[in-house]
Amino acid sequence: MLDMLTSMLEGLLKSGALIPAIWLSFGACAIWYLLSARRYAPLAPAEVRILWKVHKQKVQCAAKKCLKIVRKNKLVGFECECGYKHVQKRPTVNIV
Repeated sequence: MLDMLTSMLEGLLKSGALIPAIWLSFGACAIWYLLSARRYAPLAPAEVRILWKVHKQKVQCAAKKCLKIVRKNKLVGFECECGYKHVQKRPTVNIV
């Protein structure tokens, strides 16, 4: 059984099909990581108020207050009394 497995691996290495497949999978993982990585983006208090008012109008929310969401001493979003949560995020790597 082990001999069969090693002979298959040797055959793949000799044919040259394994190395391009490894590089292709590595490239796909790198692209996925760069496109999916996100971090928090700070918001101004006025922006939070406007976003909360838009939320209230859109879903006809009757909440009287919203809680501010703070990460690393920066305002990044809000949570409404109704349970709605908005957090501002942006990609870590800016692709131009």
